[in-house]
Amino acid sequence: MRYLNKSVNHSKSIFILGIATLSLLMAANPAKAFTLTPLVSQDTDTDFDDYDFNAMLDSNQFKELFVAEGRIGNNSTNTAERELGINRDVRDPDPNLAGKPVAQDQFVWGNGTLYDLVLEYTGTHVDYIVGGKTLTSTAFSGSVTDIFFRTRAANNSTMMLSNFVIQSLDQNGNLLGNIFNIGGLSSTGQGSSDIDYLRLSNISTPFRLTGKVSMSWTGAAPSRSNLAYQIKVGTSPQSVPEPATVGAIFLAGIAGVGCSKRNKQTQQV
Repeated sequence: MRYLNKSVNHSKSIFILGIATLSLLMAANPAKAFTLTPLVSQDTDTDFDDYDFNAMLDSNQFKELFVAEGRIGNNSTNTAERELGINRDVRDPDPNLAGKPVAQDQFVWGNGTLYDLVLEYTGTHVDYIVGGKTLTSTAFSGSVTDIFFRTRAANNSTMMLSNFVIQSLDQNGNLLGNIFNIGGLSSTGQGSSDIDYLRLSNISTPFRLTGKVSMSWTGAAPSRSNLAYQIKVGTSPQSVPEPATVGAIFLAGIAGVGCSKRNKQTQQV
């Protein structure tokens, strides 16, 4: 009878641990996780801008993994100025590498032309496609939890990101059924720069982001990063455990319960 009770208690322990793990898995399930997170200015103005974002980096509230960038550059195929890039973390420990591109290309932006944009990250591989041009990189690895979208416009111009949608992928790169419509973000600059941010949280890896991008201007086109956008991909401390990690905890817990049971049986012999 004692053995039966021990078996029942052992089964209960596994069942309870399994239920707890299932709850964590449900919480970490990317199908319903995507969230647009409000951004609050940390200085005297009311707008969340570069000062506020840099303050988040400095206080470890967010850590960049990589940045997909588009900029007006010199708006030509001249290699003196890049228009597209996959960039390193701006807080990279090596100051010679911080913020520098690991992949880049030239692009001629049509005034007001809408281009398709795709950003896909598998956990080890980045694909970044704009207007049919593809940049790839395997320089980054690990999970992500948040994406910051940044647009900047100056000198009578408008930077627009629109129709953005994010989907989770399985480990084979196949799209899962969950879709989150982010919408868009835009900046319009007259004499001075207009900078805007949008934050997407509770992301799981892998993912695919799709949308439209356009740059428009009146008169002479701006140059360099006076008309630009960044998609800043990284992690925050509020991240939810990945399903694979929780699964590993569950298996370790089962192993621990089994080990404890064997030890008790050994002691009774």
